[in-house]
Amino acid sequence: MNSQEFYNQLLSENDHYGAKKYLHGWPGNFHRSRIKILKEIFANVLNCWKETEILDIGSGLSMFSEIFSKEDCPKITAFDVSDVVIEKAKKASPHINFLVDDAQNPKIQGCFDAVFSGEIIEHLPDPGEAISNWSKLVKKGGYLVVSTPNKLFNRKNKEHISLLAVWEMKKLLRELNFKIIKIIGIDIFNPFVDSVLSMVSRRFPKFSDKIFQIKMGLTKKIPWLANNIIYVYRKQ
Repeated sequence: MNSQEFYNQLLSENDHYGAKKYLHGWPGNFHRSRIKILKEIFANVLNCWKETEILDIGSGLSMFSEIFSKEDCPKITAFDVSDVVIEKAKKASPHINFLVDDAQNPKIQGCFDAVFSGEIIEHLPDPGEAISNWSKLVKKGGYLVVSTPNKLFNRKNKEHISLLAVWEMKKLLRELNFKIIKIIGIDIFNPFVDSVLSMVSRRFPKFSDKIFQIKMGLTKKIPWLANNIIYVYRKQ
């Protein structure tokens, strides 16, 4: 089974990652925390506006449909290896230009003001090669934004085959002439607390959400202790 067939099968369900189905558990709170941080990054760090050209690598339905309103949306091109999910995405967000392409070795050409990859690099067999390919799609002075699980607190599985530690990601991007702008952590790793809060959320969802959001924000400035990390780099 090739990667397209694998992800077509995996993503054929409507909400594979559970962000909508489990609004008050860990997945929903993690999703909301990440969207909040990415809104801040693209609006106030990268200063994106309507003419900004953004590439969303391994987009799925694309988080940019939540980050920007249709009225204020920059020029976004998004691609995913799964043609099944791309057909869904085209119907859900017709204002975004969706394509089918491979994140490991993208065929798309051009130079973008910002290239974003959200929770994708851990799925790829060769992260170094992928990031090198992505760097060619970033304009000089443009930005590369990558979010991925922290290798320190996560284990490989059939989906997450390439986990990276903070120092490994720094090394890869430094070698490609990128400068660190921000490294932001999401969620302090504590499976026991997650389990308890998920049980509490069944009866007291609003209370559980508040605690989850505090927990998600504890590692914002100490990313090496975070379960998930967002890297913001600028091409020199």
